Amino acid sequence: MADFARNLFRGTARYYDRYRIPYPGTLIEHLSKRAVVSPPGTLLDIACGPGPLAFALHARFARTWAVDQEPDMIEVVREKAAAAGADDIVPSVASVEDLVAPESSFDLIVAGNAFHRFRRPVAAANFIRWLRPGGHAGLVWSNSPWTGDAPWQAALRDIMDRWQPPGRMPPGYAADRAAHPDEEIMTAAGFESAGSREFVTDVTWTVDSITGFMLSTAVLSRLALGDGAAGFEAEVRRDLLARSPDGSFAQRVSFACELYRRPPA
Repeated sequence: MADFARNLFRGTARYYDRYRIPYPGTLIEHLSKRAVVSPPGTLLDIACGPGPLAFALHARFARTWAVDQEPDMIEVVREKAAAAGADDIVPSVASVEDLVAPESSFDLIVAGNAFHRFRRPVAAANFIRWLRPGGHAGLVWSNSPWTGDAPWQAALRDIMDRWQPPGRMPPGYAADRAAHPDEEIMTAAGFESAGSREFVTDVTWTVDSITGFMLSTAVLSRLALGDGAAGFEAEVRRDLLARSPDGSFAQRVSFACELYRRPPA
């Protein structure tokens, strides 16, 4: 089992908060209607980042735990919760493997674009232990600006190949996930599959928003790029504007939600 370094997203919180596409309201409604067992309930957003799922969902719950192992992510969550007067959001710094949480205490656990980075069997075992009987875990995903067949997306993939520093991704993780898909890991922990749904939204990117998204990633953060960050940004701008001089880039972004249920007692 490949382990990801714990500091991969260090320094990305502000970029992540500003440039990641919000989860669509249809996905949030789907989670809310399918997954709340005993309203008003308790939510855990694990590997929450700057809290896009926590803030979208928290009004439907009495209490929301927003947990991430990166302190700068939790700093942003605290700032946003204070600004919004969201006293029901409880931010804390911890990994999914180290979090101390009461058993059978959550109605819904969500992980946005994160489950692949966990020690998945450990995470799944923790999820089922932390959920109330009948509670749900939602693995939520979205694709990236470079996902697609447009010439500008091919250019982004070429840029990533040139600029991604070696060693940011653990060797063997993709093969392990292919051999043992997430559903296998979750059902082995005792979950029942509760179905999956896809949601799409149309997005128009700019050079700045694409660059900001890329700087929000684990493999192309400013920390990862080091002294090359300015050159990277210049190359993104040059290559994108060569494909679309007006600086506008349309994409249909796909979001997915895979739901799992802890069997009722």
